[in-house]
Amino acid sequence: MMNKTEKNSATNLLDRYGSITVFVIMYIVFFIMIPVFRTPGNIINILGQSIPTLLIALGMTFVNISGEADLSMGGVVGLCATLFCSSILGGHSYLYSTVLALAAGLGFGLINGILVAYCGLSSFITTISIMFLTKGLEYAVGGGKSFWVRDNPVTNVVTTKIGPIPYYIIAALILFILVYLFLHQTRVGTHFQAVGLSTDAAKYAGINVKRIKLISFVIAGFFYSIGALVNALRTMGAQVYAGERLLLPVFAVTFIAKTILGSKRPNAPGILVGALAMTVISNAFTLMGLQFYWTYIAQGLVLILAAILAVSDRKVILQDSLN
Repeated sequence: MMNKTEKNSATNLLDRYGSITVFVIMYIVFFIMIPVFRTPGNIINILGQSIPTLLIALGMTFVNISGEADLSMGGVVGLCATLFCSSILGGHSYLYSTVLALAAGLGFGLINGILVAYCGLSSFITTISIMFLTKGLEYAVGGGKSFWVRDNPVTNVVTTKIGPIPYYIIAALILFILVYLFLHQTRVGTHFQAVGLSTDAAKYAGINVKRIKLISFVIAGFFYSIGALVNALRTMGAQVYAGERLLLPVFAVTFIAKTILGSKRPNAPGILVGALAMTVISNAFTLMGLQFYWTYIAQGLVLILAAILAVSDRKVILQDSLN
């Protein structure tokens, strides 16, 4: 039987290291069971597969950390990818096509920010409305079809390498580090977190809450468009409603992130761990030749475990097992 101090210690250990421990154990099991899984080429492949989810989830983190929700990525990502690929196939330059996609992401991020921060609308209702709007626009622009760029030189962006590692993976990891430093090591990043913790306290501290919320949605829109471009280039095209298929995995990653190192809050390191965890499961199960639904089952079990680790008062869960 454990005393109160030991129970608190066990709870703290679960808070801080539970999710990371599960991820490490899962990786070790796959490493031992699947010879191909542990090859350098597959490790790089896992990193590459996780990049679109990582980038999009980082964008959503800016919104979450400022205390709001954002479902618009389910439509914005697909629209940006469709604009980019259809523009290239239409004969426009890579620069024009890229700017077009980025403008769409930033534009809808700005609309979200204005409606939520300055018009006082619910972020849930606003962003789900924008999701439906952008899904409709995606269909209107593309006529309900996918745009493939398999034979276009633009795909060199994701195949060009520095040694064995593609440029885009290195660029994405550098961007991740910059986001981490901004959110967790700068005064402005502290303002984002303060707004998410308490808007009233942030206002009393002299922080412009409306501006912070607006900026968070705009930054999110930027990351959605970047993630859309990387995903389109990796899959060699813009598939219909690609954003919708990424919506739940991105939500899962942002939820897992809150269980990392006992933060209970959106954070950049947790996003990286979450993105890698979801990708490792998908990659390993594919290498084992399992049906796709087993991936969903395993990811669901991981999320259930993450939910247990995220319970604020785990004494309720530990009471029966530790007594």
